[in-house]
Amino acid sequence: MIMDAENKHIDPVGLLPKYFAGEAEPEERKLVDDWLSADESNRKEFQVFKKLWNMTGSVSGEDGIDLDAEWHRLESFTMPAEKAKTVSLVRIVRIAASVVLISALAFIGFKINSVETEKAPVAALSTIKLPDGTTISLNAGSKIAYQKGFGVTNRNLILKGEAYFEVAEDSSLPFVISSGEASIEVTGTSFNVRAYKDKPEIKITVTEGSVFVYDTRKPGNKTTLHAGETGIFNKAMKTVQKHELINMNDIAWKTKIIDFDNTPLTEVADILENTYHKTFEIDPSVQSCSITVHFDNQDLGDILRVMESTLDLEITAQGKRIIIFGDGC
Repeated sequence: MIMDAENKHIDPVGLLPKYFAGEAEPEERKLVDDWLSADESNRKEFQVFKKLWNMTGSVSGEDGIDLDAEWHRLESFTMPAEKAKTVSLVRIVRIAASVVLISALAFIGFKINSVETEKAPVAALSTIKLPDGTTISLNAGSKIAYQKGFGVTNRNLILKGEAYFEVAEDSSLPFVISSGEASIEVTGTSFNVRAYKDKPEIKITVTEGSVFVYDTRKPGNKTTLHAGETGIFNKAMKTVQKHELINMNDIAWKTKIIDFDNTPLTEVADILENTYHKTFEIDPSVQSCSITVHFDNQDLGDILRVMESTLDLEITAQGKRIIIFGDGC
């Protein structure tokens, strides 16, 4: 191979990862091209490494990279027999290590640079404005994730926890929420999704417009929910139960408007826990007690005092724990 004096110490094989990745400088590309034209055996060696790059170098944003599996693939790779020239094992290992390292770095870079995440504080709400104009209210501790380019090529996101969505209308680009077992698809509407990992159900409350709910693995089987309806997706059964009425207490965490209508204390506690982010402990003797009362944007202290006086309860606060007990109802 003929090289100028300045570059004669550079091994073109070492430039191949940059060459295949399209990151080589013009001078580096010329070195590789000159090397290719110098000898037929160089061209055959080039094809070997090109095949190796195609096996290990391309990284998809949807798939992870398993380095162990890639090394197994490298170990099983068979070099073509050559009479004129044999590629040394040292060069194979060197280029293979470079290819796998570049693949791994490319994958890590994709994950870091192409995904946006938003998370609400542990004990406070958070409001997020997405690039497409959609507004999301996140309940405490909840989070969403979506790819960069959201609103241009897709409107897909992942939800963990609970959120109220006010989706900007775009009939050409459906808005799809993945909550694990269930997915929700809309074009523009307002609704609440409660999708906690430790709960057996995913609950969708529609306040405006309509949404489609379906098993994430079976997108062809969709249940339509309209404004004023609630859908409960059973994680175990993979089914959607549709209710033609909604309970506005489902979004009390956002509105701070609570209506109890002969509601048992166990259900009261669930709603207050989700709204005020405290843990309630109810003595068995008063769990069957029920209450009818309306609260509009009142703090938890006021609510507890009303409950205490109305039902003749004793309520104490110990840090984040609220303990309710009494003589029974």
